[in-house]
Amino acid sequence: MNRRLFSISLMVAMLGMLAACATTPPPAMEPFQPAQLDSASFVSSVDTFAIVVDASSSMVEKYQGRHKFILAKEIVSRINQTLPPIDAKAALVAFGSGACLDKKHAKVLYGVAPYSESEMAAGLDALACAGGVSPMYAGVDAGRPGLEGSMGKVALLIVSDGKDIDQKAVISSVQNLKDAMGDRLCIYPIQVGDDAKGAKLMKNIADIGACGFAVNADEISSPDAMADFVTKVFLAPAPVVVAAGPMDSDGDGVPDDIDQCPNTPKGARVNDVGCWIMSDDTVQFDFDSAVIRDTTMLDEALVILLKNPDLTGEIAGHTCNIGSKAYNQGLSERRANAVRDYFIKKGVAAERLRAVGYGLNRPTASNDTEEGRRKNRRVELHPDR
Repeated sequence: MNRRLFSISLMVAMLGMLAACATTPPPAMEPFQPAQLDSASFVSSVDTFAIVVDASSSMVEKYQGRHKFILAKEIVSRINQTLPPIDAKAALVAFGSGACLDKKHAKVLYGVAPYSESEMAAGLDALACAGGVSPMYAGVDAGRPGLEGSMGKVALLIVSDGKDIDQKAVISSVQNLKDAMGDRLCIYPIQVGDDAKGAKLMKNIADIGACGFAVNADEISSPDAMADFVTKVFLAPAPVVVAAGPMDSDGDGVPDDIDQCPNTPKGARVNDVGCWIMSDDTVQFDFDSAVIRDTTMLDEALVILLKNPDLTGEIAGHTCNIGSKAYNQGLSERRANAVRDYFIKKGVAAERLRAVGYGLNRPTASNDTEEGRRKNRRVELHPDR
């Protein structure tokens, strides 16, 4: 009788232990208090960004005691909480299949619209569950129209475990988007979990973007790490406010009384007399050549031209006084046309730009020294407005 009572008591105790295990909640993520990024200290480095979230069945699996789907939503929420108000457009897209996404392979939850923390949060809250296959390519494709319609830099963030993905299809979609957008697109995959094949896929996607990077969600979950991530992806230092001085109407750093090009657009690099300039040592040409070797400064000017679609103007080629007047005239024209052709190939309408060569007739410095001659070998942009 005592043995029977003992057996019953033991069974009850074991059932109690099992019930306790079944009801024990998974470990909670550490409370998140976002680091404060002073909006006055930063400006947006992107014109548009899209966050693509994995809502497929593999995300229902647990990682460190919590569903990866919940962790993915939390990391997006932390990005959203950390971002200061920025002048950019944003989109939130989920991919998966089944009832969670209205029986679609991808669903736009927010945007493309001017970035709003509250509206981004509402779009994320609308993503209530995960399930089905993992068509990451569909998530990329769903966000593509809004990204391609932007004028400046674009950031694409993909939050996924990287599992059960049609790698050929997503690599093709990402590569097509990169081919269409070129250097304007940077890609930042964020892996949730520790699947080795998934990590490799996410790195391969980042490599296609060239200017982005892959990261694991664990690495950016803390407030300080998230602030660093947000700064790298979305922000640039705000321009330094110069103390009051001589009037500078176009804000190029050259006072109006000596500014020979008073309509220079914001952000353009100028020479000592305020003209939007690309000198021989920045737009690098080989000797006796109009082939551009370094496009760094051209790409800076391209961003300004693309952000100001109504801006028209003249591309002016200049030379120093070495060589005959006729030779320098032809050289200045060839180099001006080379710069114009570069902008046209990058998407600037041909009718917006005129290429004119001035040869050696308009020096900006003395031709008596090598330094002066170097300054005179230049290409300038003269806006019409």
